[in-house]
Amino acid sequence: MARILSLAACVLALTALGCDSGPKTYPVTGKVTIGGQPAPENTSVNFSPVGEGGMMATGRVDASGNYTLYSGVEGRPGAMVGKYKVYLTPDSSGSSYMESGSGGPPQPQKDGPIPAEFTSADTTTKEVDVQAQDNTLDIEL
Repeated sequence: MARILSLAACVLALTALGCDSGPKTYPVTGKVTIGGQPAPENTSVNFSPVGEGGMMATGRVDASGNYTLYSGVEGRPGAMVGKYKVYLTPDSSGSSYMESGSGGPPQPQKDGPIPAEFTSADTTTKEVDVQAQDNTLDIEL
């Protein structure tokens, strides 16, 4: 009986060690401001990895401009360590959007609250570094 319990304990321990919980992420929170004012509520904050090996992370801005990031398909809290380009996606139900007319996603208005430069990973100049610790990264545009 003791031998069976020992074997069961070993199998359980090896199973737990073999479980891959995916890449390590670290908490990322902060506040997004545009011209000193909180970004519009429900704006998406997007962290696009610079270089290879990273994972996209996103979050939503609340009414005060605060956000918390989540990564990957599973929505794991935080982001992987590394350098990221930061861009914002306006809430599609808000007034900062207009219809694209081509069946594609709505596009930001040129006079919307988010400067067009910061609405794409290709055009943004805002970059941040996520460290192996709790990160508070305020985004000021």
